[in-house]
Parts: sequence; structure tokens; C-alpha cells
Amino acid sequence: MKSFKPKFFGDNKGGGSLKLIPLGGVGDVTKNMYIYEYGNDIIIVDCGVGFPDEAMPGVDLVIPDISYLRNKKDKIRGILITHGHDDHIGGLPFIWPELQVPIYTQRLTAGFIKAKFTEHSLPKNKIFEVKFDDHLKLGVFEISFYVVSHSIPDSQGIVIKTPVGTIIHQADFKIDWTPVSGQVTDVNRIAQVGALGVKFLLIDCLRVEKPGFNKSEKSIEETFEKAALDTPGKLLITMTSSNISRMQQAINVAAKLGRKVALAGRSFESCFQVARDLGYLDVPAGIIINQDAIPSFASEKLLILIAGSQGQEGSALDRVANDEHKIIKLKDGDSVVFSADPIPSTESAQTALIDDLTRLGVNVYYSAITSDLHVSGHAALEELRLMVNLIKPEYMLPIGGTYKHMRAFSNMAQGLGYDKSKILDVIDGDIISVDNRGIKLDGRIEVQNIFVDGLGIGDIGKVVLRDRKLMSEEGIVVVVVRIDQHTGKLEGEPDVISKGFVFEEISEELLEDAREVVKNTINQQGRKVSDWRLTRRSIEDDLQKFLHQATERRPLILPVVVEI
Repeated sequence: MKSFKPKFFGDNKGGGSLKLIPLGGVGDVTKNMYIYEYGNDIIIVDCGVGFPDEAMPGVDLVIPDISYLRNKKDKIRGILITHGHDDHIGGLPFIWPELQVPIYTQRLTAGFIKAKFTEHSLPKNKIFEVKFDDHLKLGVFEISFYVVSHSIPDSQGIVIKTPVGTIIHQADFKIDWTPVSGQVTDVNRIAQVGALGVKFLLIDCLRVEKPGFNKSEKSIEETFEKAALDTPGKLLITMTSSNISRMQQAINVAAKLGRKVALAGRSFESCFQVARDLGYLDVPAGIIINQDAIPSFASEKLLILIAGSQGQEGSALDRVANDEHKIIKLKDGDSVVFSADPIPSTESAQTALIDDLTRLGVNVYYSAITSDLHVSGHAALEELRLMVNLIKPEYMLPIGGTYKHMRAFSNMAQGLGYDKSKILDVIDGDIISVDNRGIKLDGRIEVQNIFVDGLGIGDIGKVVLRDRKLMSEEGIVVVVVRIDQHTGKLEGEPDVISKGFVFEEISEELLEDAREVVKNTINQQGRKVSDWRLTRRSIEDDLQKFLHQATERRPLILPVVVEI
């Protein structure tokens, strides 16, 4: 989708201009981060992470590129966070240490951020809680907030009054009149702001292709209960770890049916602890058990909330599916419920995980075959139309979706009477200039994905930023193995090819030893492999340890499995 340059509209009344620069979140569902700059003042809205796909081996997370901000740190007045999902807060532990500016957000979101900062040994004294009726003055920017419904409590829309007009930054939201959290989208407040005039609206567009309205989040509880009643064994439910409303409904079902609840996965445990401590979860006494106690209970008495809904490699559910989890073992009569649709780029990973679980013989519930397993937290078509009609902005920028969603939003807005030129079509790094005459594109800054890599996902104090240049300096080792798809046995010798890694004088001997490591890894599997991702990961882990011991270097390992 190409960017366009809309003409200026209206008379030029003079004055300065505001720069709005998306560093992430435009044309992409994740990695949300937006810069608002006027004169000597900058505010930032959101600071999220993206997640690696299969083309990013060895990468744990992807974060926005803040090169533009490095020589402007003294101008940054604060970071405003819309809600507590990782694609809006997950970049803070990696980016904030370089900026060290105040962070403003609602109570639950602040709790999640503080937990992340504790994990990364960062100070928490610049994380400030705000209330929905608070007003902030950050340089020339006057900030206020309003409540929106979403799949997590304390989600907010942000009103930004600037010298060139009022801007509304509306990240993820939905219109839910009966939300589990009780936080109904404040349409009255939104209409009041709209009546005063809104220059520019940035608005979530991820579910614009879904007609009508979303069902209420409360409908999920009945689906969970039916799955529990139909499951004679353990019931595992996976969802976004910070989906507190859905977590509450699972706990309600467990309490009603006499099941104990265990949590599996560090992300689940962390979000649960924060939400319970802050009073956002109603947890009956004695219902939560430690993971270690799972074997002590009959399967029909267990409900396990488990991380890994997107098929993340190495997640708790991924390890369960590959029989690698130390405590949770699946058997006939158990069920797994996926209460989260895949985000773009994770479809294949989630599908592979569902296949792995199905091969184990358990019942797997997912949205393609079972309705009402997931209710989106993002506004559907009629909800978006309602929001636009309440706000009545002059210009709009759809955010938080892929390019097809942005195009569909533009078509919807044109159906409401907006000229196509009033709906911006941009990419990350484009500079949007706003002044008294109107809005235009005014150049761009170069941005790239910044990769987070470490010795393990989420290792405390060991996560480091490594860009592609550093990866190339470490070197690459490609391993090609041919495996009989019926027996799981190695066919022939593994090929081990190094680029930019080993010294010539030791390369022949080292690579021969590496081949032996790979052969041992495959031979030790001892069973037919149903998921080649597990084989690739085992080769990568074992070879990484061997090469580090031999050379004290950590090359990028790229295992390739060829089925014969």
C-alpha cells in the first residue's frame, strides 16, 4: 500500500506544525509506538513489542526503532500507555532505560509495567498511575482520558489537545454494554469531545472486516462451562495471558463445577498475581493450587490456565504438546481450549500446535470448529462506525491492523461520507505534519525492526539487544539433516556448513565433531517425531552448547529438516 500526500484544506492561519510519526503499529498489529512532537515537546503513546515469525530464527522479540529519539531525549515529556497488552507495553523494559522519562497509565496497566520492571531490575519510581478523570499538562500538550471496553480492564482512549487542534488516540477498544470488568465504553464523554471538534483520529481497525457488533465478553463463560462439562479429564484453557476478564470467567467456571485452578507459564502467573493483588480478580479461597500439586488431584478436578495460545515455541503449552513439560501430561479424556484467535504472523504456529495436541488424542477446541470460543476485544464494523460518528473527526488514520484492514477501514469511512483524502494511508516512519491548514505527509525517517535475543525467553538480567550486524559477526551454522518421516531415523550424514564462524585451522575437526553432536541428538529422540520444530530446537540447543564450549562463541544455528 503506497503512501499518499493529501492536499492542505482550509485557510492558513499561521502557527507551528505538529509532527506525528508512527514507529510501529501501522500496517502491523503489534509493536505499537507513536511520537507526537510540537516545537520542543514530545510525547509518546504506547511502547509495544512484536513477535518473531519463522523467518526470524533465534529472535525472542521485536521492538520499535527509536533512533529518531536518541538526540531528542530532553524534549520527551512522557510516555502514555493505552492498556496492558504486550503489543502496547512489552517494549518498555528494553526501550525505557535509554529514555528514562515518566510513564503515565491506568492502575492495572501500571501494575503490569511495574512487574516487568521488577523482572528486569529497573526502577519503578517514574511509573505514574492516572485516573479516567485526570488531566495532564505535558509541555504544550493537554491530556485527558476516557474509558473504553477491551479484553483487559483499565483500557483507555487518550484525548490530546495541541496548538493545532484536538487529536484522539484510540487504540484497541470495543463497544461492549455488559463487559466482565464493568468498564463500559464512555460514549457520552466521547460524544462531548467530538462535539467540541476533533482534528485527527487515530483508531484501531483490526476487526473492521467483521460485520455487525461483537458479542459481549460475558458470553465466553457459558462456552467454558460447556467444555468443562464435556471433559471427563483435565481441562486446559489457553488465552492471551493478560486477558484478565477471560481469566476471571475461567475461575468462575472452575468454582461452579468444583475444579481446582493451576497456572502454567510465567506470563500467566505474573499477570494473575498483579491482577489479584490489585483487586481486579475475584478468586475464591482455596481454588488456586501450585503447579507442583497437579499430580495430587484427579484429572476431572483440574482446570489449568496455560500460556502459549499463539503457538509460541518454548511456551508452556508447546512443551506440553511435545511431552516436554515436567508436570503436566495429557491423556485420553483431557481437553485443550484455545480461547484466542491467532494474530497475523502466528497462524501457522498455532495450527501446528493444534495438530500436535490432536495427535496426542485429546480433545482440542478452537474457533474454526467451535463457535464462541473467542470474542474479539477489537471493534467490529458497526462499532467502528458508531465511534467515528460520535467523534466526527476531520481526518483519520487507521492503526493496529494490517494494510488490508487499513484499506477496509478507508472504504468504510468513505461509506460514511468521508472523502478518501481524509483517511491517511501511511507506513511506519512516515512523518505526518498537522497544522492549522490541515494534514499532509512531510517526508519520512528510516525505521527497522530491532531484535531482542537472549540465552532464553524472559531470562532475568540476561536479555540483550542484538541487531543483524552483531548476528553476522557471531557467524552462522547451517545444519541439514535428512530424516525418514515414517521412522524418525537419520538418513545419511548431517551436513554442517559454517559461514563467518570457525577458524580455518580448526574447522574440519570442529565440524566433524558437530556432526556427531547432531547425530546423537536425533538418535536420542527415541520416538517418532510429530513436530519437526521440536527436532530443530533440540539440534539448535545441543549444537549451541557444544560450539560455545569449543569456541566461546554463539553463532546463529539454522537447522533444516528434510523429510524423506
